[in-house]
Amino acid sequence: MVEYELFKIWPDHLKEMRLPGRKIIDIRVPDLEDKKKDFSKLQPSDTLFFKDTNNEILKTKVMKNNSKGAYVKHYHSAEELVINEGLENVWPNAKSFEEAVNKCLQFPGYKDRVKQNGIYAIGLEKLQIYVAGPYTAPTPEEKKENIMRAIKIGIELSKLGYVPFVPHAATADWELLGLNEQECLAIQRDMIRKSDAFFFIAPSPGTNSERKLALELGMDIFTSVKDVQFWNAANK
Repeated sequence: MVEYELFKIWPDHLKEMRLPGRKIIDIRVPDLEDKKKDFSKLQPSDTLFFKDTNNEILKTKVMKNNSKGAYVKHYHSAEELVINEGLENVWPNAKSFEEAVNKCLQFPGYKDRVKQNGIYAIGLEKLQIYVAGPYTAPTPEEKKENIMRAIKIGIELSKLGYVPFVPHAATADWELLGLNEQECLAIQRDMIRKSDAFFFIAPSPGTNSERKLALELGMDIFTSVKDVQFWNAANK
């Protein structure tokens, strides 16, 4: 897995990328002088590391294109890219085709470089963050508080451009509906293995065990939403 660093993103651009369920195509114009960024060689699950001028960070993975490898397509012009990829996937907030094309070419030097080298459409797959925190509690009211706390954090993570997995909501009361406690825990551990990062709310026997697994897997672990916003992992 390769991590591509894409810095000096405009804050408004990064904000648009964070919107839940919206922008799924990033555009890149090749710079033949930058030997570190050959977008044609991107592979599925390579990480794209976006940092804006306010030092906010968004990490995504390169989307898989069925059995054809990475979702990376080269076009000769911005017009061709927008037509084939769809305005709503490239620039969701653009109100017209012309505006979307202009947004593709708004960055310094892009017009000339597109004429020379074309333009790439890169499919973005959002990273999944596992939300871990206390679930069981002495009273039903306290249990509900634990669930709502985790759900609220999940919502905040989704606003930052990530896919939260909140077991408190996803598997709530499954142990009462056909699965025993150990089976529920096994499912949750499988979801940790499928996740890209780990959010630690507060200690508990179950949460501590999940955190240990995340550490063994080498995952970034966060303890605040702001740290996710700037990707400041607590274990780094």
